[in-house]
Amino acid sequence: MRNVLFGSLTLALVCLIPGLALATDSGNLGYPPSTWAPMNDATGDSSLTTLFAQNNNFAGNSFDIDAAIDLTIVGWEGNYGPDSPSYTVHVYWREGTASGFEGSPDGWTELGNVVVVGAGVDLQTHIDVGGLVMAAGTLYGFIITADEAVPGVGGCYYTNGANTFSNDHLAITTYMGMGPWPGGSLFPSRQWNGTVHYDINFPALERTTWGNIKSLDIY
Repeated sequence: MRNVLFGSLTLALVCLIPGLALATDSGNLGYPPSTWAPMNDATGDSSLTTLFAQNNNFAGNSFDIDAAIDLTIVGWEGNYGPDSPSYTVHVYWREGTASGFEGSPDGWTELGNVVVVGAGVDLQTHIDVGGLVMAAGTLYGFIITADEAVPGVGGCYYTNGANTFSNDHLAITTYMGMGPWPGGSLFPSRQWNGTVHYDINFPALERTTWGNIKSLDIY
C-alpha cells in the first residue's frame, strides 16, 4: 500500500512541478541539468597576502604554502618595480618544503611563466600562472623568480626577516631571497612580498538516485 501511495505522490509531483526529473540508478539526471558551483572571477574565490613593504630586492624568493582545505591556486601578485621594461616571472613548486632545497633544481617543477610589467615598488603586479591543485593537509614549496632582475638595481622587491602569514584556508611561510635561479646567490630570512589567489574546491554534491528513493519508507 505504501508503494502505491508513494508512486502516486511521485507522479503527481512530476506533473505539477515543471522541469522536475529523477535520477536513474546510474546517477544520470534528466532535464534540467543539476549543477552548482561557487561564484568566482579571474582572481579566484579568496586570497592571502604576506606584505608589500620592501626594504631589499633581487630576483625572487622561496616560501611554503600549507593548505588546510582543498584548493586550487589560480594566480599571484608580486612586488616588481619599474627597473626593467618587463620581467619574465617563473613559478616553480615541489612537494614538501622549499627550505633547504633552493640550491638545486632537482625535484622542482615549473608551474608556468609569464611576462609582466612592474606596477611599481610596493604595488601589486599580477602573475597569471595557476592551475595547481592542493589537497587539505599538503605542504608545497615554491620559488618565484624574475629573469631580468639586476643586483643593486631592482627587480623583485622583498622584506628582510622571516614570517608565517595565515588565514583559515592556508599558511605561507617565507624563507630565502635569491638571485637568478637556478644557480644564483641565496639570502636567508627574506619575506616574499605577494598574494596568492585561489579557488576553494567544494566537495561534489551527492545525488539521490531512484534506487535510493524506492527504498524509503513512507508513513
